Amino acid sequence: MMKKATAVLDFGTSKVLVLLAEESSYQRVTITSAGMAQYDGFMNGEWNNPGGVDDAIVSAIMAAEKKVGTRIKDVYVGVPGEFVRVYVIESSVALQGADPKVTSADVEKLQRQATEMLDRPTGVIIHRSPAWFKVDGGQKTLEPVNQKGSVLEGMIGFVLADQFFINDITERLKEQKIEVKGFFSTSVGEAMQMIPFDERDHTAVLVDVGYLSTEVMAVEGDALIWQKVLPVGGAHITLDLAYGLEKPFDMCEKIKRSYTFNAPKNTQIEVQGEDGQMETFSGEKISEIVDARVDEILEMVDEAISKSGIRLGNWSNVYFTGGGLMPMNGARVYAASKLSRNVREANTKTVKLKPAQIYASGSGLLELVYNTIEQEEQDEGLLDRIKRILRR
Repeated sequence: MMKKATAVLDFGTSKVLVLLAEESSYQRVTITSAGMAQYDGFMNGEWNNPGGVDDAIVSAIMAAEKKVGTRIKDVYVGVPGEFVRVYVIESSVALQGADPKVTSADVEKLQRQATEMLDRPTGVIIHRSPAWFKVDGGQKTLEPVNQKGSVLEGMIGFVLADQFFINDITERLKEQKIEVKGFFSTSVGEAMQMIPFDERDHTAVLVDVGYLSTEVMAVEGDALIWQKVLPVGGAHITLDLAYGLEKPFDMCEKIKRSYTFNAPKNTQIEVQGEDGQMETFSGEKISEIVDARVDEILEMVDEAISKSGIRLGNWSNVYFTGGGLMPMNGARVYAASKLSRNVREANTKTVKLKPAQIYASGSGLLELVYNTIEQEEQDEGLLDRIKRILRR
């Protein structure tokens, strides 16, 4: 059985990631290679160092190519939360016929109608999906087809990408002779992969603590219904340590990774300095610095959720991911105590890639791409399939 290879390009706040994967009838998706390159990232919808973006893209692609000995000619690109806007539209359509019931045409009509209701949005629609449907005001569902009634209602979520990002990345890749096969929402990919379907029946929250920023998002059904990017992340914890301890940034990054939340006060942390010598630091001193910044991040997350208008029940879980916080020892339990909520660490399916949190957004993007391709193939009509086969 021939395998179908796919490459995705993911932009984080501190790294560019390329994942190569193959699909066959025996195993749905297998990651065959990963390439990563550090860069200065982005803030406030702009590159921090525009001149370094090309170098990072090329380095990540070459690293992925080298591991499998193949040339990447086209990619699917993930659009990070910093470059998207989220909209939700509620709409309804009347059901027709003597004994009316919902058809797939009704569902598509409602979604087209919701799209037309977008009030001059800024950007390009890269994702459209339902949060829920209801027939005659009944129970919410994602599968309304064949339900009898007179009115189909629905809430549809849209993710729109900034035109700047699409144009910029398209041109950068064109110069490398690489074709962009499509743009996808990294946020949607993460949420759909990491939050279990039964929890998305209600509203669930995913928090991705990155290097320079933290993305808080709410999902319902198959839709991203709200999102906010906070200008703080794991790098700010390290910067606080560098300032408070008067030690180099790289050394403080090691200290942060060695830290354990709620450890005994007499705990000491030992790391290697730039001169190769081991240095010891008071756990209590480190705790004062780290906990203060993490508390601020969690307070900002809690405030963002509170002001979002999103209603969470006592049973609702808040999922955390990202390399800015979750790789730290005891982070999940600490976050749960500060937020007074059920906090779970979001699981990725890239088991072989460690630490998994670093690859979370790329893994979710990859799965979203495959799901979209699969759905488009299922929706393709017989005549279209015949034409496609004849063109080969």
